[in-house]
Amino acid sequence: MGKYAVARAIAAAINCLNPRTDTAGLAVDACGTCRSCDRIGRHVHVDVLTVEPDDTAKIKVEAIRTVLEQTAFRPFEGKRRVVILRDADAMLHTEQAAQNALLKSLEEPPPGTIFILTTAIAGALLPTVRSRCMQLQVGRLTEAEVAEVLSRDHGFSPQDARVAAALSDGSVGHALALGSSDLEELREVALQLLERAAKGNIGARMQAATTLAVSSKKDRERAEVALTLRLMSSMLRDIELLNAGADPRLLANPSHRDRLHRIARAYTGERARASYTAVDEAVVAVNRNAGTKVVADWLAAHL
Repeated sequence: MGKYAVARAIAAAINCLNPRTDTAGLAVDACGTCRSCDRIGRHVHVDVLTVEPDDTAKIKVEAIRTVLEQTAFRPFEGKRRVVILRDADAMLHTEQAAQNALLKSLEEPPPGTIFILTTAIAGALLPTVRSRCMQLQVGRLTEAEVAEVLSRDHGFSPQDARVAAALSDGSVGHALALGSSDLEELREVALQLLERAAKGNIGARMQAATTLAVSSKKDRERAEVALTLRLMSSMLRDIELLNAGADPRLLANPSHRDRLHRIARAYTGERARASYTAVDEAVVAVNRNAGTKVVADWLAAHL
């Protein structure tokens, strides 16, 4: 969500009718209130186009061809047409002809058109795509920054904002997704897998992995699995804090402090780093549409 929000903010700044300026008189940001900013904010600006993965997590040939056809015309109401390819690594599933057409447009954009590609996996994009783009790194927000956005823009109470921010991994989008999930159930699933992996029993690990992917004989939603993995990541972070003797008030999962402390010695040094990396890779795999049961089994074996 954060990278997409930045892309839309850039589109607004480009098309703003009353841009904010610095002391030298140079435009540095959108005003946020003019007609153009309002329409972009409501996702109804005809010259700000978004192409994103469909239900199969792919950006298909037809979507790319359609948007390229639209760029053949000059902008209708904006200063520039902005085409945002959200999760652009998903377009690698498309036919070679469509990729070649996009490459040509990236190298020589149509007059008045700017392309913005967002991705969490830059290395998954073709080298020929990356070489034609100026790269902008979007880092994680701090917990305080996430909490501030949640309170200011999404109606969270200060306490709820702090809790959600601690589990967000620096992403407002991840924090917002927490509200629709049973956090305590998912937290228990995450902790049980860490506990069983700490004991080293492969059978117990695989049983916990099944619980990660399946709930009440029904496959968990992909978003729930991803959230459980992020909860596991936050627990590994808490374990590092406990091993380092840090202030307990910094823990993201303070209600499970005792259980985390009991397994902390199992996750030190190289194993701690490897476990954190494994969870991170599992999140990426789930977000890229890998089978959740396969990912859960792989993770159980690598913790």
